[in-house]
Amino acid sequence: MLVDDHQIIVDGISSLLSDVTNIAVVAQANNGKDAMAILEKTSVDIVLMDIEMPLLNGCDATTLITIRYPDIKVIALTSYDDKSIVKKMLNAGAKGYILKNISKEILLEAIDTVAKGKTYFSSEIPIMLATPSAEDIIAHEKHTSSISLLSYREIEVLKHVANGLSNNEIAKKLYISPKTVDTHRSNIMQKLHIHNVVGLVKYAIKSGLLE
Repeated sequence: MLVDDHQIIVDGISSLLSDVTNIAVVAQANNGKDAMAILEKTSVDIVLMDIEMPLLNGCDATTLITIRYPDIKVIALTSYDDKSIVKKMLNAGAKGYILKNISKEILLEAIDTVAKGKTYFSSEIPIMLATPSAEDIIAHEKHTSSISLLSYREIEVLKHVANGLSNNEIAKKLYISPKTVDTHRSNIMQKLHIHNVVGLVKYAIKSGLLE
């Protein structure tokens, strides 16, 4: 599946892959919201995902795909080589990160590698990620500190929320009332300064809490 808000890019990649015998482009979308709707009725193995798109960006769409369709592998295909954006996509669950200036051979290598369950990056990405910045160190310390604010029960609730369970489903699993679950969710959001479910999911993935 190809997801990019520039139709010319979608058409170009689709044409590029048209003569490859073991790859079929089965779907395409111009934003993350449309991509999620298509995935509800279309079987896809790999998604080539742009990042900056309207309605639902590539990072948030990748987060949702990671949760709802864990067997689907996402490869970021973008012009952005900024370290913070790379890390956001990887934290969202992307299995590869390649730049749009690559050759057809590199694109096919990336698809084949990720299809086999491995990760793939454009050549400059691993070097970038291997060099910690002061921002990385501060962010790690802040993250470690924030999760320590949560109680054991709140961490349990957070894990279930991140796995897509409703308040009623969480209540049954933990033998508590839905109202208590809702209270825990509110407390979690307040403590972590997160204001929506997508934010909680991203936090859970980064913390290694997602099952």
